Amino acid sequence: MQKKITIERKKPVLNLIPEIVYGHRVEGSNAVYRPLSLSLMRPRTSFPYDEKYTDLPVIIWLCGGSFSAMDRNVWTPELAWFTKKGFAVASVDYSVTAQTKFPNQIEDVKLAIRYLKAHSEEFGLDPQRFVVMGESAGGYLAALVGATANTREYDKGDYLKYSSRVKAVVPWYPLVSVPAFLAEVPRFSLRKFRLREAIHELTQVNVPLDALNYPDVTKFITGQTPPFLILHGDADTIVPVSQSQLLYDALQAAGVHSEFYIFEGAEHADAPFTQDETKELILAFLHQVLATK
Repeated sequence: MQKKITIERKKPVLNLIPEIVYGHRVEGSNAVYRPLSLSLMRPRTSFPYDEKYTDLPVIIWLCGGSFSAMDRNVWTPELAWFTKKGFAVASVDYSVTAQTKFPNQIEDVKLAIRYLKAHSEEFGLDPQRFVVMGESAGGYLAALVGATANTREYDKGDYLKYSSRVKAVVPWYPLVSVPAFLAEVPRFSLRKFRLREAIHELTQVNVPLDALNYPDVTKFITGQTPPFLILHGDADTIVPVSQSQLLYDALQAAGVHSEFYIFEGAEHADAPFTQDETKELILAFLHQVLATK
């Protein structure tokens, strides 16, 4: 059968730029310069029939991995949904190696944000409409980016004339307060102890976990903190939903625009977080907060 048909251009063709080096981390007695990379997904602009996609809002994505491992591209298939809805998505590496200690992780993420703002014209991005979203350990870092929006404490390295402040934050099942988390560990599965070890590895060797001065996200929240949308499952056996409750309560107390959705029966990194209903919920929130000055 031969037939001529017309297909309307309703959705853009997507491009993925997989290896953008935004900085480096010095390790191994200053003998190793490890590149820090990000992957940028955005509508294609290289063909004459494509629209000129410029000034795109940006989702900075931070994957999880118990602070000890991460693959920035593992969520790319799900994040493509947001790109088809008009967002650029930057999936960012952050340090997780044994040689790296906090605050290197948050410094890496903030450097990536500043890098993208510095190169926003090149990539067709709107530097005024950056949001950060992450899951688990990445949710912690996303929340910390938002909570520290009014301080330059963790802004280190290049592109310092640019701000790492974002317009909104969407953490999925984040760690929020290490002391509160440690207090609940015995009530959850043994898998949590791997997270305990990862926290220990990232901070100070041979120091009891309960004595660590690890940053509590809620301590940085002020009335100028950007809006938050928090997602957590009430059946999470890795990070208890009480962690997100602490975050939401602190945001509410500071008068910050915040929304908190508890998914009934959802585990850590469970399928409900990737359903279209959830993505539509996130998209509606982002459209609302990005429309405000």
